[in-house]
Amino acid sequence: MNKKWRASTHAISDIRDWNRQGILILQPDYQRKEVWGDAAKTMLIDSILNGIPMPKIFVSSTIKDGKTVRTVIDGQQRITTILAFLADGFPLAAPYSGEFVGQRFSQLPQDIQEEVLSYDIDFNEAKGLSDEELREVYSRINKYFVALNKQELRRADYPGDFLDVADDLANLEFFDDCGIFNATARRRSLDVEYVAELLAGLLMGITDRKDAIDICCKEYRQWEHEAKRSVFTGFTEVLSDIEKIFSVGIPIKKTRWKQKADFYSLFFAIRSLRLDGLSLPDDLMQLRGDLSILNNGIAPTSSVPIFSKYAVYCVSQANSASSRNWRTYFLTAILRGTYAGTIANVDQRQIVMEVASDIRFAIDSDWSGDGCPPVNEFVCPACGVRDESADLASSVLFWEQGTHAFQISNAKWAHAACLENLAAAGIIKGTDVVDSDNEDSRED
Repeated sequence: MNKKWRASTHAISDIRDWNRQGILILQPDYQRKEVWGDAAKTMLIDSILNGIPMPKIFVSSTIKDGKTVRTVIDGQQRITTILAFLADGFPLAAPYSGEFVGQRFSQLPQDIQEEVLSYDIDFNEAKGLSDEELREVYSRINKYFVALNKQELRRADYPGDFLDVADDLANLEFFDDCGIFNATARRRSLDVEYVAELLAGLLMGITDRKDAIDICCKEYRQWEHEAKRSVFTGFTEVLSDIEKIFSVGIPIKKTRWKQKADFYSLFFAIRSLRLDGLSLPDDLMQLRGDLSILNNGIAPTSSVPIFSKYAVYCVSQANSASSRNWRTYFLTAILRGTYAGTIANVDQRQIVMEVASDIRFAIDSDWSGDGCPPVNEFVCPACGVRDESADLASSVLFWEQGTHAFQISNAKWAHAACLENLAAAGIIKGTDVVDSDNEDSRED
C-alpha cells in the first residue's frame, strides 16, 4: 500500500468520539504513560479556552474491522489531557486565573463547552505504517523537532522486555513516596533511565559503563520469563526492605537517601546482604539510629573524616565504579549489624570501628548530628574512670550481652584493660568486642 501523509483538521469532539468508539490508540509500546504535571494540563486547557493553536499531532491510521483506527505517534499527552478534562478529571486550578477557576468541564457554561468541543486541532496523518515505521517516525519527529534525551530515544530504538520491566518498576508507588523523581524527570523518562541503571547493575554488576543500559536493552530485548520474574522479584524485595526501614521516623523523602547516588548505594548494599541470605528483623530501632547519624553527619566539610569521604564520593565522580563500590561497601558494613545480628564480619568491624572512633574524636563545632558527638572522652562502665585520652589503642568498642543489632548507636566504649572485668560481670561476650589493634586495614 502507498504510505501517504496528508494534513487534516479535527475538532476535539472528533477525538472524544474516536476514544469512545475504541478506535484511538493513545499509548503504543514506544511511548510511556501520560505523566504531565497539573500545571501543564491546566495551561493546555487554558490555551484551548483562549483559542490559541497547539502544535500538530501525528497519527497513523489503519482499517480494522471496517473502521479507521488511529495510533498517536506524537501528541499522546495533549490528547490524554483533553480527554481527562472532558471527563471532569481535573478542575481549572492555579496557574489558571480566568473566570472559570475551580470549575470542571461539566460545570462550564454550555456555550463554553461547545467552544471547547469545536476547537480544531491540526493533524498529520499517514496510512499503513508498520510498527517499525511508526517507531522510526516517532524517533525522527522527536530528534529533529523536540530534541529528546537518550532515554526517550531508547523507547523508540530498543523496544522490548528490559525497558518494559524498567517502566513497570519506575511506575511503582514506592518511587512516588520516596521523592526521588520530580515531575520533569517523570515527563522526560529519566525515572525509567535511573531504574534501568539499577536493573543493569543487577544484571552486570556495579559499573560505570555509560553503555550498560543500551547493552541490557539489546541483550534482554526478549527476556526469558522466569529470569525476568526473578530479577523483578529481587528488585522489589530490596524496595520492600527500604520501605520497611523508613516506615517509622523520618520518611526517606526527607533524607539524603532520596538522592540518586545515595539511593543507588543503599539499594546495592541491601541487595548484597540479601544475596548473603540475610533478612531484616522486626526491631529496626538501632539501624534507624545509625542511618539518622549518617544522614545528619555526612557532609564534605564534616569533622568526621569517614563522613566527609562518603560525601565527596557522592559528588566527585559519583557514578564511577570505584565511588559506587566504596559507598556500597561502607553502607553494607553499617547495615550488616542489623541484617546479620552479629559483629563478626571483618569489613563490618573495620568500618564500624572507624566510624565510631571518627565520631568520638570529632572536634569540629559544625557537627550537625542529633545532639553533640562524644568528643575526646568516655566513662568506662567497668572502672568508672573518665578517659580523655586520644589514645584509641587503649580502648575497645563493645555491645552488651544479649544485643541483637550491632550498630554504632548502641555501641559503647571501654578500656581494653577492663575487658576481663566486663566479661566476668556478664556484660559482654568476647565475640561482641571490636579492638582497634586487631582490625585489618583496607585499601580504598
